[in-house]
Amino acid sequence: MSGLIEMKNTASFHLLQQVYNFIAERPEFKTKGELDLMLDFFSVIHEDDQKDIRLDSSSKLIGKFGSREIVNIQLAPSLRNKNEFLSWAYKQLHG
Repeated sequence: MSGLIEMKNTASFHLLQQVYNFIAERPEFKTKGELDLMLDFFSVIHEDDQKDIRLDSSSKLIGKFGSREIVNIQLAPSLRNKNEFLSWAYKQLHG
């Protein structure tokens, strides 16, 4: 799944919405835990086909996300809260 969407340095808000909608349409969206949903979401926007994203100390995702290589998910809102999560994700990737 990695490399599915090319970010071209940083993801636009519209792109993040598309990724979210893609994840939310999956049947397991309602039953998966938050961490698994985060991994699903960031795996789609991950840019490195040679390496998977990895979880470091249950609070940081390490991979290639545009200009970012580490995303701290410790203070992330629930992925099921679409607007709040997308605003947070956009700030993480552009901050």
